This record gives sequence, structure tokens and C-alpha cells, in this order.
Amino acid sequence: MKLLVLFLNKTNDKWLSKIEELRNRYHTVRFEGYFSNPSPRMLIKDADVVITARLSKEEIESSNLKLIIVPMAGVNALDWESIRKKKIMVSNCHANAPIVAERALALALALLGRVVEFDQDLRYGLWHGYSVGSPEEDHWHSLRNRTVCIVGMGHIGEELSKLLQPFGCQIIGVKKSAPKEHSKITSDLDWAIQMSDVIFITLPLTKETKNLFDAKRLHMMKGKYLINVSRGDIIDEKALFESLKNKIIAGAAIDTWYLYPKNNDEALLPSRYPFNTLRNVVLSPHVGGYTEQGSDGLMNETFIILETFLRTGEIINLVDPEQEY
Repeated sequence: MKLLVLFLNKTNDKWLSKIEELRNRYHTVRFEGYFSNPSPRMLIKDADVVITARLSKEEIESSNLKLIIVPMAGVNALDWESIRKKKIMVSNCHANAPIVAERALALALALLGRVVEFDQDLRYGLWHGYSVGSPEEDHWHSLRNRTVCIVGMGHIGEELSKLLQPFGCQIIGVKKSAPKEHSKITSDLDWAIQMSDVIFITLPLTKETKNLFDAKRLHMMKGKYLINVSRGDIIDEKALFESLKNKIIAGAAIDTWYLYPKNNDEALLPSRYPFNTLRNVVLSPHVGGYTEQGSDGLMNETFIILETFLRTGEIINLVDPEQEY
């Protein structure tokens, strides 16, 4: 019986071209997906390898999968209890990390620079700054020479650290595996927050990081700026809204949210709380890695992982099933 590789992700012409190349090289492998079957999820039970970001507990438990390849970094939409029970290997992709880091920097510059706020006002003829002799309350804020905390020094965090260097920022990286000493790389999150002016979150969402930024931790951030390009649920939703509404946090730029539309035609605000009414927030619709370069990078990395497995049985970018990242 042929090995079955099942693509459950969206596959455009670039993906289909690469799948065809593999089909021509690996005649003992069967490649299936929405491009070949109107109901490919029905094939999960027979698949050896599946490319997807989402699998339910029932789908995993009914399968005999050897490998799940997640064509992105986030693996939080998988049922890890079932994966551990079935001893399925999981691999993920990080090729768009430089792009996400760039977006994080752009969000920080927009937030501190009050770019969106001033843009929205000027569209209605309301000026700020020199032109109308405005007071110091109209100042925007430079990122230069700030102390910056990067919570999560993985692929994105490392790339972001490089981008911040020309701004003369003092960078404190927070990493779980680091010693809890007060240094440039530490595991002491609260100390790092207290020492910093700007906090970037670039963590994976796991059972340990969910609501890591709760009301108590957010209240420690008085007068500070927060940028989240990881997952919404790392920050307590209600506490984040209230800390911004009450101007405890100076401002936030958020790319990852709590509510997402289920279809292309659905208009949906990204939270149960009216973040859209606040002037100290920059909203971004979870597009941190959504560029042609970022998408192509993830696609290419997915095929490198897949072909390495088909050719040698080796699994690269292996996710730790206990840590879930």
C-alpha cells in the first residue's frame, strides 16, 4: 500500500506545482488534498502524514498518523493530549519569523509614533503638533534608546532583537530556560517588565502561557507599551481592555485576538470588549507573517520537512510534545 500524504491546508498554484514535483519523484507515495478530493478529511484515518494546523481529538484518535506537519509556527490548535497518547510526531515551520518580527517593529513604531491616531484625526481636519501650537500632550514617542523586553526569545524574538539594534535599545530577553538572574537574558518576567519601557510578546500559546499576562501583571505595566504578535489568549482579554481603558498601560498594538470570523463575508470585531473605541490601541488583523515572502517561506519549509521525512525518515523542526512548542 502506498504511503499517504494528506494536505488539509490551502493549496494555491505554487503548492500544487511542488506537490506535482514530489509526485513525479516519489511514485510509492500518494498525495491527496482538497485539490484531488472534495472531502479530504475523510482520508485522515488512512494517512501517514498530514499537513495542517488543526486536527480534532476524534480525528487524531481515529488515525494511524506518523507525522503532522504544521505549515506555520503555531501548534496550539492541535489536541496535544491525543497526540501524546498516539505518540505522533509533530513538526512546525519558522521561515516567516523575520517577517513577523518586522511587523512587530512596525506596530511598535505606529503605536509610539501615534501614527494611526493622528491619521484618523487629520482625516476629519483635526490637527496636532506645531501647525496648531498644540501642547506637549501632542508629542509622539520615539523608540530610540528605550529599554525593550522581548518575552520569548525564539525565532521571532531573535529576529526582532536584530531589528531593534539600530535604535540603540537596551534589550532584555525573557526565556523560560534562562537562569533567573537579572541580565540581558532572564527567566524573571516580572523583573524584565519592571525594567522596560516597551514589552513585545512573541511566545507560543501553551497551557503554561495562557493568561500569562493577567490583571496583576498588566497593572505592573503602568506607563509602558505592549505589542503582541503571538496569540491573543496569552493576555487576559478583560484585564487588557480595562488596563488600556483606564490608561494603566500607555498603549498596546495587537495583531492576535480573541474572536475570529468563520467565513470571508462575516464582519466581526476581534474581542468581546470594545477595543475599537480606544485611542491608545493599534489594531492589526493577525497578519504578522502575511506577505508573499512569508507565505512562500513557510511553504518551502513545509516541503523541506516533508521531503526529508520521505527520503530519510528524519523529522526536522520536531515539536516537544510535553512543552507543546
